[in-house]
Amino acid sequence: MKEATAPHRRAELLERVADYILDNGLAELSLRPLAAASDTSPRMLLYFFGTKERLIAEALARIRVREQLSFRRAVAMARPADRIESLLRDWKLSATPRRQKYSRLFYEVYGLALQKRQNFPGFLEKAVGDWLPPFKEALAALGVPPAPAQALATLALGAVRGLHLDLLATGERRRVEGAYRELLRLIGVTIQSRSWDNRRPSRSRDAANPVRRRRHGEGPRKTRSAE
Repeated sequence: MKEATAPHRRAELLERVADYILDNGLAELSLRPLAAASDTSPRMLLYFFGTKERLIAEALARIRVREQLSFRRAVAMARPADRIESLLRDWKLSATPRRQKYSRLFYEVYGLALQKRQNFPGFLEKAVGDWLPPFKEALAALGVPPAPAQALATLALGAVRGLHLDLLATGERRRVEGAYRELLRLIGVTIQSRSWDNRRPSRSRDAANPVRRRRHGEGPRKTRSAE
């Protein structure tokens, strides 16, 4: 194969392999049907990717990049005030066929990686680390400081994943979407009620707490009157 065409062919095969894995999962994945569906041979897959494990790892990374691009586009198009809702809505609750395929694969790999982390290097770390920043950025745009933004982003990501797993397992869309709307409401209430604490004059915790100051011997002391 000519060197000039090899990178293009490799990238094309990776896209086809990613599509096949999305459609069929990993449980019974073997090279022969995968190669046939990708219009190539097992030998050429190994030529380009070295091993089946490396091929799977690169395909999963490619799928993740696709989802993140779609995710970030949806968020970028929303107004700052609507970004949290856009994030939560876009993150898999639409249940389109494409989203459902991605979600089923995501939870399949998540379970496999929890059992044998070494077979999916970096997957578990990136499953959280790659998805928290968009939530944090959206919260920051609403004036939420870094520490509470980290906590709220973690809560939102975990809640949406749990809700979508529930939807995949039960198919009870009305109940799950009702919980989703309640999640949106609670996050909105939290942001509005805090509104935000860092807008108040900053004082140290000790300065704001006279009891604590007295315990540390820093508060005002009463003087004995002259006898």
